[in-house]
Amino acid sequence: MKKTILLLLAVLFVIGESRAQSRVIDSLKALLKKEKRDTARVNLLCDLAFLFQPAKPDTAIKLGFEALSLANRIHFSKGEANSLNRIGAAYNPTGNSPKAMECFLQALRINEKIDNPEGTARNLGNLALVYSDEGDQHRAIDYDFQALKIFERINQKLLSSVTLTWIGRFYLILAQYDSAMVYAQKGYAMEKRFRSGKPARPLLLMGHIYLKTGELNLALECFRSSLSSFKQGRIYTPGISDCYQGMSELYDRQQKADSALYYARKAFAISYDQGKFTADVDFKGSYLSGLYQKRGVTDSAYHYIILAKAAKDSVTSQQRLNQYQSLGFDEKLRQIELANTEQKAEEERRHNLQFAGLAVAILTFLILFFALSRTIIVKENFIKYFNVVVLLAVFEFINLLIHPYLARLTHESPPLMLLILIGIGALLVPLHHKLEHWIAHVLTEKNKQIRLAAAKKTIAHLEGGKND
Repeated sequence: MKKTILLLLAVLFVIGESRAQSRVIDSLKALLKKEKRDTARVNLLCDLAFLFQPAKPDTAIKLGFEALSLANRIHFSKGEANSLNRIGAAYNPTGNSPKAMECFLQALRINEKIDNPEGTARNLGNLALVYSDEGDQHRAIDYDFQALKIFERINQKLLSSVTLTWIGRFYLILAQYDSAMVYAQKGYAMEKRFRSGKPARPLLLMGHIYLKTGELNLALECFRSSLSSFKQGRIYTPGISDCYQGMSELYDRQQKADSALYYARKAFAISYDQGKFTADVDFKGSYLSGLYQKRGVTDSAYHYIILAKAAKDSVTSQQRLNQYQSLGFDEKLRQIELANTEQKAEEERRHNLQFAGLAVAILTFLILFFALSRTIIVKENFIKYFNVVVLLAVFEFINLLIHPYLARLTHESPPLMLLILIGIGALLVPLHHKLEHWIAHVLTEKNKQIRLAAAKKTIAHLEGGKND
């Protein structure tokens, strides 16, 4: 009866956490239905993908692709990078590290191109997680140091603290406990500067370090403080599960079987609710089954080992499906790229028509001017003013026409583009002076002829009047 009550309490706690997250998801969905701005819709889709990522990675991937397609369509580069980041973060827990890395690298290239330092650092941090999952902790640490340098430069204290804690965690995996503690303490000190309360993640890391080094009293204090802080935030439930897991391992070392089982069940309940069939469920289920085996409770041991095996089989099946997911990923990217190509071609056709229209308009204006000037006396000041306007119009037309090629040639370097445009202007000025001189000469002669013809008509009219 006591076991049933304890398990029920754990399940009720998890349900409460799930309902809180469901309310956030429902709020975002409601905002998405009302939002008309495309950029805001991209951001909301990315936020939803983030919330679905732990329990429903397939849904997160779908939302990420929806955001990516929209961001591509409206040329929202920052949104493209964010979407790719969310897709990669959803692929990684399923064991599809190659696709996760491909997404993060694509996002990294976009963020570097648009000079988005925070996005760049986030991508570097995610690449560190991929390398860590693949067992390359040294490269993971290297990427996180790159991310940390950027976060510190842009004064992102929270993300700096998180990155310091991850570096400590990678050192913990390498069993370099002194280095792990150094970065856990740095992360703790950094977070304390800007946030009230006790930093949960650094404390959780310290608890695991003390657990590994056998300082159990300090470990328990850290786990309890971290757990309290996580519960106050009511957001990062995997952290709560890890606190319970650490406490269970600690009590198991102290041979306090009831406490070890109690916290192991709570840790498993949260992980199972969050992911159902993940590597974390496999690990915690196997651990809990081992605790029951120690006590000789074979039915419970069998129950949890079956759940752990189902999780492991699911992960294995997911890895087999990764090949098909990869093909689907490539196809979705191909479709997005094809849609973008068609859109760019349509825009290019529209621009070409506009350029042709401008050229025709300029020529028509010049022809009409010269045609009408045969019957209109044009003053010299107007000729000068007209020539300046024509010069500016021609220069701007040339600038519009060559700008795409100029940007590619100079890699959008403002000094180089300015020098080339100055060179074009230097060529146009002499031509403008010659044209101005020629037009002035032609129109002056034409003005003389108009005046002479008018004078002859007047004389003829006067003479005709005298003869009458």
